[in-house]
Amino acid sequence: MTTGAENATGDIFKDFDHYNPHIGPDGSPSDYIEAIRNQVAAGQRIGRSEMYGGFWVAGGYAECQDILKDTKTFSNKGNIFPKYETGDAILMMAEQDDPDHRKYRQMVAGPFNPMRARALTDQVREHANRLIDRFIGQGEVNVSQGLANELPGQFTAAFLGLPAEDGDMYRDWVEAMARGHLTDPEGAKRKVADMTAYVQNVIDERRRKPGGTDVFSTIIDTEFEGERLTDWELLSFFTILLIGGLENTSRIISGSIWRLSWDLDLRRRLLAKPSLVAGAVEEIMRLYTGPAPCRLVTEDIEFHGIAMKKGDTVMTLSGVANRDPEVFPNPDYLIPDRSPNPHLSLGQGVHRCLGAHLVRVEAKVAVEEFLKRVPEFQLDKREGKEVTWEGGQAAGFTSVPIVFEPQQAAG
Repeated sequence: MTTGAENATGDIFKDFDHYNPHIGPDGSPSDYIEAIRNQVAAGQRIGRSEMYGGFWVAGGYAECQDILKDTKTFSNKGNIFPKYETGDAILMMAEQDDPDHRKYRQMVAGPFNPMRARALTDQVREHANRLIDRFIGQGEVNVSQGLANELPGQFTAAFLGLPAEDGDMYRDWVEAMARGHLTDPEGAKRKVADMTAYVQNVIDERRRKPGGTDVFSTIIDTEFEGERLTDWELLSFFTILLIGGLENTSRIISGSIWRLSWDLDLRRRLLAKPSLVAGAVEEIMRLYTGPAPCRLVTEDIEFHGIAMKKGDTVMTLSGVANRDPEVFPNPDYLIPDRSPNPHLSLGQGVHRCLGAHLVRVEAKVAVEEFLKRVPEFQLDKREGKEVTWEGGQAAGFTSVPIVFEPQQAAG
């Protein structure tokens, strides 16, 4: 048994900073992830980072899975580290344990079931094609900004029964909450205050006119054991919907187009057999999205040979666990028909992403429509056009500039 952080710390873990990963020449941290994975394979499956006051880092699949499933020992109250700037709101469900987590999940789960998500496919397709129409005649686009960021924001707004153009504000608010707390704390607080006022206006309007059929109205009117959500709880629901829905989906779409920009064999396979797109998107999630949920240790324990103290923070590196060769044969290969594919990119156990079905529909449709409309494209390597990856607990590509032959918009 390793009895302390000093003996459990290897160099690669010692300075691990999820907000500042080491980026390789291809614009991704794949080499860095591989180096951590190799350390895990060599036997150090949990390490200790000295960043942000210190926290444990789990890289093995089994260790990450055990942490995510053991909600008694590892509390979701430590899910975000360092804590985001969310004003008076908490991240409903994401920062809660049972019974509160179970109660709220039951109250809001209805609109997120698989059947409802699939029923929205045509709506997502319309949003995606409108966005593609904006840039298809130009012959170039930063697909992260022109499609991957825009689609989740617009769709989330429409999903809630709000103007699709409000989605532009949502992205700004998410950035303030998820990263502004480290770079511009006062600016982040102002943005969160703007979001709070916006949500309160929506709530007040819906309460004045009850009985609406949109999702936000449905959530407002839902009763559970004789109770309805308070204004503060509705703000918390809106906050987690933005953070969970916009960032994750955007990263998946950007990662998909980035991979397809240079992996011509994969692109040809998907064009020849579009039914493989869904599986390819799952592989993109496995390989190129890096959610890193944290947990708060609730009692002194020995966990996989490591002594952890009550109050410690432990991070699960899904991006590393998703390449664990003990679980994924040929882990570095993108295999569209990989089955099973138990990646951790959408969580595990009772805290599995509530919007997972919506995320999958949005990402799949975005890739399908993009390939239909722009089958031939490549990375834009002109000066000033750079692929970028942003760290954090929902890490991924934030800039993927591409060029292609201009085409006529569908409209």
